[in-house]
Amino acid sequence: MMRLDFSSLPLKNRAFSDERMTFIDAEAGNFLSAIMDLVAIETGNPVAREHWQRKQLENLLSHAARRSEFWRKRIGARKLDGIALADLPVQSRADVIAQVGTEGALVRPPDQLRVHKHSTSGSSGVPVEFFVTQQNSDYNIARPAAQHFMEGRDLSLNRTRLIQQKNSGDFGFEVIKRDTWLEPLKSFVRTGTSKRIRYFQPDMEALIRELRKDSIGYLILQPRFIDVLQQSVDLEFLKRAGTAMVVPIAEAMDPAMRKAFAAMGIPVRGNYSSEEAGPIGFECENVPESFHVATSNVIVEVIGDGDMQFERRGMGRVLVTHLHSYATPFVRYDLGDVATLEPRCPCGHGGPALSNIYGRSKSLVKHADGRLSIFLLRGKELTAIAKFKEYRVRQVDLRTITLELGGRDALTEEETEALIALVRSHVGDDFEVRIIPVGEIDWGQGTKRLGFVSDVL
Repeated sequence: MMRLDFSSLPLKNRAFSDERMTFIDAEAGNFLSAIMDLVAIETGNPVAREHWQRKQLENLLSHAARRSEFWRKRIGARKLDGIALADLPVQSRADVIAQVGTEGALVRPPDQLRVHKHSTSGSSGVPVEFFVTQQNSDYNIARPAAQHFMEGRDLSLNRTRLIQQKNSGDFGFEVIKRDTWLEPLKSFVRTGTSKRIRYFQPDMEALIRELRKDSIGYLILQPRFIDVLQQSVDLEFLKRAGTAMVVPIAEAMDPAMRKAFAAMGIPVRGNYSSEEAGPIGFECENVPESFHVATSNVIVEVIGDGDMQFERRGMGRVLVTHLHSYATPFVRYDLGDVATLEPRCPCGHGGPALSNIYGRSKSLVKHADGRLSIFLLRGKELTAIAKFKEYRVRQVDLRTITLELGGRDALTEEETEALIALVRSHVGDDFEVRIIPVGEIDWGQGTKRLGFVSDVL
C-alpha cells in the first residue's frame, strides 16, 4: 500500500495559502502537480506508461507532418496509429541542421507557446542550433526536482555548482548566491541556498576559502576539476566542507573516485542528459552507473553498428526520441553516444535502464584495426607526474594522441617521458603520443572543456 506523507518535507511555517478555498499558492501547487505527474509516469504501471508514450509519439509525428515538408518525407505514407519507431530513419545532426535551416521552428505564434533558439555545446564539433519551447524549459526544471522526491533527498541542504567558463581573459571566479535552489517551491518549502561558482583558472586558495564559507550540500561539477582541486587539498576537504552528494556533469566519474567518495559516505549520483533532449536518465540510488531512463521525456533505443567493434557486449549507438520536441522534432536522433540498454534495472525498477554510457568522441579511442576502447585517464594520474592548471587529451588521427598541459611553458625530459608512458598505458603502444605544454589551452567555440576528445569519431 502506498503512503504519501509530507511530514519529513521541510515545509515553511506559512506554506499554505491564505486565500479562500485554496490550499497551496498557485505556482507551488502547479509545480507539485507536475512532479506528481512525472513520478506517476516513471514509477507507475508500465503498460499504462507505454500506451502514453505511444500516444505522445503519434501526437509529435502528426504535428511534424502537418508543419514540415522535411518530416512528411521522412514519415512517408505510414499510418501513425500504432507506428513503430524502428520503421523510421535514424536522425543525424546533419538532418537537424537541414530541417532547422530550411523550415525554422515548427511552433508558430498562433500556438501561443514561447519559443527560443538553443544549441549544443559544440564540444564534439560545430554546435547544432535548434528550437525549444517554454514547456521544454519547465520540464527541465521539474524532472530533476522530481528525483529529489522519488529518492526522499533532503531539500534543506545547500546546492553548490561549479561551472567552468570558456577562455574569457578574466582569471579567477565569480560567485552567484541565492536563497533557494528550487525557485518554483520557494513559498512552500525551506530549501538550502544555491551557490553557482563560475571559474576560469581560479586562484585555488581563494576558491577553497569560498567553498569553506557555507556547507556545500549537493556538489555539482565536472569530475576532472576534483583532480585539479586535489593539487591543493585532500579529498577529505570536501567531506569537511559539508558535501552530502556529488553530482558529476559533462563526463563520467572515474570508478576509483567513486569508491573514494563512497568510503567517506558521500554518494555519487550522475545524470545523463543532452542539450537537444534534456533529461535522459538518472543514476539509480542502489545500483551505481545504472541510469533509469526518464520515460516521461524520452524513448531510448540502442542499436548495433557494423562499423564499430565494442569492447563490451551489448553496447551500441544511442538513439533518443524526445516526446515533447514540437519546435524542433528529435525522433530516433543519434546522440553520438554508445551504451547498453536493459528493459529493467537490477534494482527492480519497472522501466528501462542504461549503463556503460560513453560519448563516442568523448570517451572512446578508435584503433587502426577498427576497435574502440574506453579511455578513462584520471587527472590525479597526471598530477602525480607534473603540476598544471588544466589538461586536454585528443585523438587527432588513428595513430596519434596529444596531451596538452595548460599553465606550463615547458616540461622536463623526465616529466615528458613519464606522461608518454602514462597515456600509452591507457591506449596501447600502437599510438604516437605527443606532450604539448602551453600557457593556455585553446578550447575553441565549445562551452564544455572535455578532458578527452576524439577527432576521428
